[in-house]
Amino acid sequence: MLIADVLAATSNSDDTTFSIPILVAAAAVGVGWVVLLVAVAAWRRPHGIRSRASTQDLPPVPPAVAGLLCNDFELPAELPPGTLLDLAARHVVRLEEVEPGKTICRLRGAAGNEPLTRYEQRVVDEVRRKAVDGVVPTDALTTGAEDASRGWHRAFSKEVIGDAQGRGLTRNRWPGWLVSLLGLGPFAVGGLLYLASLVGGESNDHPAAAGIAGGVAITAIGLIAVAAGRLSRSTAQLPTDGGKEMTARCLALRAHLRENEQLADLPPAAVQLWGRHFAYAGVMGVAPTTVALLPFGTEDDNGAWSRFGGRWRRVRVRYPRGWPPGWGKHPAFATFLAVLWGAAAVAALYGLRSLAQSAADPITATDPLFDRDQLDWIGRGALLLMIPVALVLLWSIFLLVRALPDFWRTRTTTGELVRARRRSQIFQSSNRNNPRYWYYLALDDGTRPRIRSWRVRRDIYDAHSQGETVGARYTANLGYVRELRPPSGAPAT
Repeated sequence: MLIADVLAATSNSDDTTFSIPILVAAAAVGVGWVVLLVAVAAWRRPHGIRSRASTQDLPPVPPAVAGLLCNDFELPAELPPGTLLDLAARHVVRLEEVEPGKTICRLRGAAGNEPLTRYEQRVVDEVRRKAVDGVVPTDALTTGAEDASRGWHRAFSKEVIGDAQGRGLTRNRWPGWLVSLLGLGPFAVGGLLYLASLVGGESNDHPAAAGIAGGVAITAIGLIAVAAGRLSRSTAQLPTDGGKEMTARCLALRAHLRENEQLADLPPAAVQLWGRHFAYAGVMGVAPTTVALLPFGTEDDNGAWSRFGGRWRRVRVRYPRGWPPGWGKHPAFATFLAVLWGAAAVAALYGLRSLAQSAADPITATDPLFDRDQLDWIGRGALLLMIPVALVLLWSIFLLVRALPDFWRTRTTTGELVRARRRSQIFQSSNRNNPRYWYYLALDDGTRPRIRSWRVRRDIYDAHSQGETVGARYTANLGYVRELRPPSGAPAT
């Protein structure tokens, strides 16, 4: 109703009205483009490929490429450790267990006349850079600070993809031309909104329809822009016909390796006994203990292995920051924020409504500070600003609806902490020497393949470590952790 009132208030000036048909067209194009994005994303997903019969025969591709093919054509974090295992199996390096849980990597020279791929050479170069007298503890095999490590892994990933594409096995799931085409959506919708403003017309007769159509169009612009940005950075692949055949062979080997449960707990030095089969087991997720002991680069934040429930399984982890609203906050504090921001939004809407009405009032045209054209732009700006403010009001209402039941709704569960991470807060203080963080714990209780990690207090985060099995009491909607304790029930925090 507030947006409708403003549109009605601007009815005295054609310059501050909008064409209803063009606004509706903008909203329709925006919604249609979002639907198109969803449809194209579903169309571009690889279809399931059936494995051949279980076999121990190795495929004629390196382990890194096999790992890509077996992981829905997306690059798993196990590829660098798996590549190092393959280099050990081919006697380029040697992995030796000097004590339980401690492994060293020793350079041994070239692998005969067999050339190395670019990403294999990258791994060897990293080992050589860290080695002293040709030896480096595997614990030291990291790829530098976060930014440097990200660059190293980006280059490694491009080289693996280049190898797979050079063998005719994969192609880009999101080629540049397709992302550019999908990214035209915001320009099309924005152009229609601008045209509606230039044409003017009937928004004074149907202010509610104009406000809804404009809000839908602007929301669509934001969604399309975010989605196009993510797709442009994606390294996901699609299989060629030859890639489908090769994937079936790799899946057959994975099925065979999974039949041997002892692989899951073997150390890296076991590659001396198992040979290249152990390298393939690493990249295919069958040897998680070995991969964990070869921290080549940074640990995958979003992919984790859990053995809670007695069986190794891979889970995906998210670290909510802006959505859902109030995640990890105490219900009382979340309620306070909802009321505060809601009241501020109502006040802002009232003020913008008054400003727009004043700008549209003919009497205001005699104001010596502004001419009629300037007042028209002020009214138009106030109208457009009401849309994000109205979204803040809706956010506040949604947060309040989620927070109130959490005063009395509490759940309990037991599981393994598969990830413990901290993330920089969105809004930082001006003192860069005292950064502020959010602290996350991701608990796998064996029921879901995707985990939304909890944002917890610093004292809870410091009291527990990744890999622990704990019991938890938390709120149902906001995910506020009231207590973490050992499974025996003795309070730990």
